[in-house]
Amino acid sequence: MSMDALARLREWIEPILQNKYSRVGFFIILFIVALAIGAPVIAPKHYAEVDPQNRLQPPSLQHLFGTDELGRDVFSRVVYGARIALWVGMLVVFIEAAIGVTLGVLAGYYGGKVDKVISAVTDMVWAFPPLVLALGVVTLIGPGLVNVVTAVAIVSWPTFTRIVRAKVQSLVNREFVLAARAIGESDLNIMLRYLLPNVIPTIIVIAALSIPSAILSTTALSFLGFGAQPPTPDWGAMVSNGMPQLPRAPWVSSFPGIFIVITCLGFNLLGDGLRDILDPKLKV
Repeated sequence: MSMDALARLREWIEPILQNKYSRVGFFIILFIVALAIGAPVIAPKHYAEVDPQNRLQPPSLQHLFGTDELGRDVFSRVVYGARIALWVGMLVVFIEAAIGVTLGVLAGYYGGKVDKVISAVTDMVWAFPPLVLALGVVTLIGPGLVNVVTAVAIVSWPTFTRIVRAKVQSLVNREFVLAARAIGESDLNIMLRYLLPNVIPTIIVIAALSIPSAILSTTALSFLGFGAQPPTPDWGAMVSNGMPQLPRAPWVSSFPGIFIVITCLGFNLLGDGLRDILDPKLKV
């Protein structure tokens, strides 16, 4: 890594570490990322390895989080599940941002009929609880992790659209935009070169605060059986599979549930800190 890249990285990390909320969130997310990356080394067994002779064993030195109804090591499955949680959360938010930011910039820049149409569609989607609407979509397109990601993403973009639209509207009549128009810059060039860079801090904050919702929504759908299919170690599916054994073996559901809470807490704290650093007036 070059010195310039290290300097830029330091400029980003220093404010995060100085803010008490983002500092805690940063280290929580760093811990989850380390688990996800190091899963093959950290996990004592493969997540799908079955051992019927050791089914529903309580936490011990041999099985840190115990075993499930098939004798699979819960710790190994939780560690591998971190990969799925992070991948799903970030992919959902990337798709949300791609849809929402595009519509928000168009609505804020053009106004008029374009703004009315986009705002009407946004309000229609906003009127329904995202999880209920996502459940309806995934029921139509079928179960599976990719389908769950698609369903959650296509119903969760209005937050990006509303906030980006308001930001662009506050910028569209500023001097630098009017000057760009006066010298003959195209609309696309103005949106990409002058408006979008000014809303990137807002987009980053919204994205960080949206990841927990994305993880919770996809986890909820997996809990209901629409998400990752066995033997994929999805945290939501693990909680669901452990429910019948809850009185006898609470660790089967408890540990993936705890990691869901920790991961969402980390992103929420990081998002709150980034909001204070990058855009203190933003309220999501």
